[in-house]
Amino acid sequence: MGNIFGRNIFPFHCVCDCSFLPYRSGIIAFLPHTLLSAGRSASEREKLRRVDEFARRHLSALRRRSGESYAEHGREVAMVLYECCKDPALIAIALLHDLPVHPDGGELLAKSPLNSNERGIVQKMHALRRLHIDAKTEDLDLAIEAFMQDTRLLPLRMAHRLNDIRHFARFPQKLRRQIAHESLHMYTAIAGRLNMHLWRYEMEDRCFAILQPKMTEHLRERFKQMEKLDHACLHQTMTFLSRRLKKQRIPCELQHRIKGIYSTYRKMAIKRRTFEELTDRLAIRVIVPDTDSCYRALGIIHGAMHAVPGKLKDYIGMPKENSYRSIHTVVYPLPGVTEQPIEIQIRSRIMHEESEFGSSAHGEYKAAFYSLRNNHSRVNLFRNLQSLRAEARSPKQFEQALRKYFSEDHLAVFDHQNNLYHLKKPATVLDFLCHAFPSRIRTLKDVWINGRKSALDTELRDGDIAEPQFGRSVSLRREWLQVCRHAGSRRCLRELLAV
Repeated sequence: MGNIFGRNIFPFHCVCDCSFLPYRSGIIAFLPHTLLSAGRSASEREKLRRVDEFARRHLSALRRRSGESYAEHGREVAMVLYECCKDPALIAIALLHDLPVHPDGGELLAKSPLNSNERGIVQKMHALRRLHIDAKTEDLDLAIEAFMQDTRLLPLRMAHRLNDIRHFARFPQKLRRQIAHESLHMYTAIAGRLNMHLWRYEMEDRCFAILQPKMTEHLRERFKQMEKLDHACLHQTMTFLSRRLKKQRIPCELQHRIKGIYSTYRKMAIKRRTFEELTDRLAIRVIVPDTDSCYRALGIIHGAMHAVPGKLKDYIGMPKENSYRSIHTVVYPLPGVTEQPIEIQIRSRIMHEESEFGSSAHGEYKAAFYSLRNNHSRVNLFRNLQSLRAEARSPKQFEQALRKYFSEDHLAVFDHQNNLYHLKKPATVLDFLCHAFPSRIRTLKDVWINGRKSALDTELRDGDIAEPQFGRSVSLRREWLQVCRHAGSRRCLRELLAV
C-alpha cells in the first residue's frame, strides 16, 4: 500500500496493487452526509447544506475538460480536503472554488452562502488554477506570493492537486505526464516541508508510476517476490511487540507499512544500496499516549529485540526542521519473530496527527511553519520558501534547491541577520563560518549558537542561529583543520594559513 500505514495488521496491504488511500469515486454521492457528521453545530451543518445545494444548482451543467461537472469536482476536492481538516469554512470554499468559471461567476459568488472572507479565498484559488510552477518563473512567484499572503490556500491547493492525481485516467497522456512531473518535482517537496506526509507519499508513488512505468513495474515485481515474507515478519513482530508493551501496561496502537515504490527507488539511488540492503523497507509504528511512554516503549523494544547499532534517531529530543517528531530505531532479525530488519517508529498520538497532515490537521493554517520546537529557533516556512526563490533564477533551480532543502542529509542554518545557509550534514560551527564568512574567519573571536557561546567543534542542528564575533587580530590556528567536517572548509583554512 505504498507509504500508507494500515490501521490493523489484517488485512495486509499489498504494495504492488497501487491502492493508495481507501478512495472510491462512488463516495462523492454521499459527501454532504460525511461532512455533516463531523460533530458540527447546527449552523455549520445548515451552511454546508446551502453551499452544496448552491454548487449543484449552478455548476452541475458546466463540465471540466476532464469530463466531470464542476459541481462534482468541487465535491471531490472537498472530500480530499476532509481527510486532513474538518474546517467547515475550507470545506465550503472547496465546494464552490470553481464558481468563477461560470459566465456569471462574479454575480453568483456575491450571492453565494459564503462570507466575504471566504469569497476572497475562492477568487485567489481561481487565480492559481492554471499556473505552471515547475516551468514558468512568473507563475512560481505568483504561487509563493499567494501562499504567503494566505496560508489557507496551501491545504486547498494540495487537495485540488491530489484529486487530479487520483483521477489521472481522466486526462490525456500528455497532460497526465505534465501534472505528474510538476507534482513529483514541486508539490511533493512542498508537502514534505508542511509535514503533510500522507499526501506527499501518495503523490510520489502515483506520479512516479506515470513518469517511470518500467522502473515502477520492476520494483513492483521485487516487492511481489518478497510479499509473503514481508507480511509474515510484520504480523509476527506486531504480535510480539503488542504482548511486550501490554505486559508493561503501556497502551498503544500498532500500525505497519511497506515502503512505497518511489521512496524505495529514491533511497536506492541516493544511498547507492541494493533492494536487499534497505533496512527501513518494512516499518511498524507504535503510537502511545504521551512523550514519556515513547521512551518507555523504546526501552522495552531494545530490551526485547536486537537493535542495529547506529540506527537510533531521536526526533523527539531533536525534531527535524519541519517539526517532525518521532523515535526511529531498526531491529535485527529475531528468530521466531522476524527474518528481516524492521524499522520501529515510536510517537505519541499528537505527534502522529502532526506527521500525517501537519498543522492542517488541526486547522492551524497561520501556523503552517516548520520549527525545531525549542526556545531559540522558530522559523517561518514561507519566509524560507521566499528566500529559496530569491536564490533561484528559474523554477528548475528552485526545484533543485527545494529538493536539497528537503533532503535528510541537509542542514538549514541562519546567521544573526536571519540569512539562510545550506550545509551538508554533519557540519560543525567552523564549517558554517568557513561557508558563510570565509573572508573574515582569520579574525574570529567567539561564536554564539542560539544565544549561547559555543566551541568551534560543536555540531550544528537544523534551524540553528549562529552569531560570530570578529576582532582585529588574527586568531586563525592550524589546529582548526582538525575541527572541520567538510573538505571545502579545510581547503578554505589552508588557503588562509598560506597567506
